[in-house]
Amino acid sequence: MDFDKRALKYRLDKGFDITLVPKRPGIYIFMDEEVRPIYVGKAKVLRNRLSSYLRKGAVHPPKTEVMLRRARYLDVIVTASEKEALILEAELIGELKPRYNIRLRDDKAYPFLRIGTGSAFPRLSLVRKRRRDGALYFGPYTSSTELRRILNLISSLFRPRTCTDSYMKNRSRPCLKYQVGKCSAPCAGRISEKKYQETIERIRQFLNGKTAMVLKGLKKEMEEAALALNFERAAMLRDSIQAIEGVVEEQNVVSKRPLELDVIAIELRGACAQAAVLKVREGILRQKQAFGLKTGLEEDMGQIYFNFIRLFYANTEIPREIVIPEVLSEKKASELSAILTGLKGKRVFIGNAKRGIRRRLFETARVNASQKLDYEISLRDRWSGLSLRLKRLFGLKTNPYRVEGVDISNTSGLESVGSLVCFKGGLPAKDCYRQYNIGISGPDDYAMIRQVVHRRIKRGLEAGDLPHLFIIDGGRGQLSAAIQSARELSALDSLDIISIAKDRTGEGEKIYLPQRSEPIFLDRGGEELRFCQRVRDEAHRFGLTRHRKRRTRKALTSVLSSIPGVGERRKALLLAHFGSVKAIASAPIEELKSVPGLPLKVAKAVYDFFREEETKRCQR
Repeated sequence: MDFDKRALKYRLDKGFDITLVPKRPGIYIFMDEEVRPIYVGKAKVLRNRLSSYLRKGAVHPPKTEVMLRRARYLDVIVTASEKEALILEAELIGELKPRYNIRLRDDKAYPFLRIGTGSAFPRLSLVRKRRRDGALYFGPYTSSTELRRILNLISSLFRPRTCTDSYMKNRSRPCLKYQVGKCSAPCAGRISEKKYQETIERIRQFLNGKTAMVLKGLKKEMEEAALALNFERAAMLRDSIQAIEGVVEEQNVVSKRPLELDVIAIELRGACAQAAVLKVREGILRQKQAFGLKTGLEEDMGQIYFNFIRLFYANTEIPREIVIPEVLSEKKASELSAILTGLKGKRVFIGNAKRGIRRRLFETARVNASQKLDYEISLRDRWSGLSLRLKRLFGLKTNPYRVEGVDISNTSGLESVGSLVCFKGGLPAKDCYRQYNIGISGPDDYAMIRQVVHRRIKRGLEAGDLPHLFIIDGGRGQLSAAIQSARELSALDSLDIISIAKDRTGEGEKIYLPQRSEPIFLDRGGEELRFCQRVRDEAHRFGLTRHRKRRTRKALTSVLSSIPGVGERRKALLLAHFGSVKAIASAPIEELKSVPGLPLKVAKAVYDFFREEETKRCQR
């Protein structure tokens, strides 16, 4: 979202007039001297809320005082309601990453399951960002591996389509997923729209933890199929029922009553915080989640819980009850309940973990949060020592926190790809990975390094997110090329650059530094060398993956050019219709003849060409 286009801008100087701020619900954004957002908040009445910040003689907690001293500009966004302001606040905090707001640490984009609603046959997909597009979102999930396991299970149980709209549009026969029982093939008319919509409703119930309703519907449909002597359908439904019952058996039953609640525990130590969320549906513990938190202006645990809950549930399903410790006043608990009730459309209770099941669940969540926090702190302390040693060894300007690796992948200068990987606190930050298509002909590694580093630094200067350290894959020449780009952009005072060259002579890996003419050699078993190698190898892996895709795609599309009658225009026509060379190769002659604008003679030539290629492969 480009919030500037919807904002009213004010400068916070002596001439600022608070009466210009509207008495409406909305969002306020404090910005620093460089017009970077440092705090985002919501208000039922903007003028009243901002008056409490800016009136003379107002007393604030220390963190708030620091934020206000840094604030130079103010933007407000008027919304139709407080509910809309809450949703927009969560979106802006995730997008703008203001320093003084509570948010998920490292701003990691946790994945969601998305069910589109703009189609007769909605698609199930995995996405990293929740949008206000009318689709159904489930999550966020803290483990991509766990989410893919759930997606695979749903595909086997309910067989929704997962292909893109354009892919489905250009198909007339089922794909391989239909053959292996993971898609119902709506593209080929193998399922009616009514039946498919029933399937989507079951998936929604399943993801919301309402497995009893799903099982009831499947058992009824199985009985009807058996009575109609449709034994194949009945057997398939029986298998689905058994699979769901197996999943339910694996989960922990915490109550015989159909409880629907989330239990939240937050552990705070110094600047580090960790939240654990246990989701109970129909009396069964369905899911455990853990989130690293970056705290903002919050001065006590009550405010941390309050802000985490309202921001977390702006982007996920809200249960009937949320269980937390006794950290909120009665007034704050009522306010939070009212906000969540408005979002859900049904009454939401804020309960306390005083006794019984709720107390036991809270203790489980607290132990999970505490253990995860111990692990996070140990990683932080370990990186703190390693970054200090890297600074001393390499003569860096600062202890590096954000380290980025750069590599070039090409084949004799063709299909060149520049890769950039990012590590924060010693761990990969994959949402910051970037790949660059390089428009340089010929195998000129130095020029390619210059281009990639120049583009990255230029964008970093504009966005204010330069790394502390670049690690370039290569020797003295590659290092000099990277330094040249940094010097041209006057960025050498803001960052450090080193390079690492592979061991080709048995001496060991060579580390090149700007201030030394000769390379240095690190202890082969030391953490310092292993970290540099890890960054270099990850950049190489990431770039090679993209390079191979480009090379394969070019090789495949060039195959079409060798078919008589197929030039650039008809090649584009075929690819637009089928989506890929693989789909063209497997298309029947009738489907090729139906391509608009493709002569029958050319359609037959395409069909014959791929049949001959298939025959040759079989004879080898």
